[in-house]
Amino acid sequence: MTLYFVNFMWAIVLFGILLWTTACVALNAALRRGMRALGMVLSYGVLCWMIVALPWREAAATWGLFAAAGGVLSVVYELWARGRYAGTGRRPRRLIRVEGVVMWPAMIPDAVGLMVNDAGILPADARREQHQDDRAELGAAPPTD
Repeated sequence: MTLYFVNFMWAIVLFGILLWTTACVALNAALRRGMRALGMVLSYGVLCWMIVALPWREAAATWGLFAAAGGVLSVVYELWARGRYAGTGRRPRRLIRVEGVVMWPAMIPDAVGLMVNDAGILPADARREQHQDDRAELGAAPPTD
């Protein structure tokens, strides 16, 4: 079934991958990086399959719907975090991230995981609030915003 070029069957597949990745990222700190990478690989595998199986408009609209939802969720988290961590020395991140169009399969689980940890819904684990700390642990230089 398609509505406004969004194919619901493929949207359910992408949502299932996203839900599984988000649950793994939020609940298991030890596997966080691996689950994000696996979610990206699965999502892009589904995108390739969609490009073959669907007209290009349906594939682009379905992918774009999830990219837009990921962008909105990331902006909401960042605005919430700016208020929550005001005065603590946390550097604010950019609100609009162009790379989010391709990185949404990893950005959504991170934003949800950080939200539930910061809100106290799930106990905080070894996760740090800022994504720059993840890059520093890997030996990469922190990004300059």
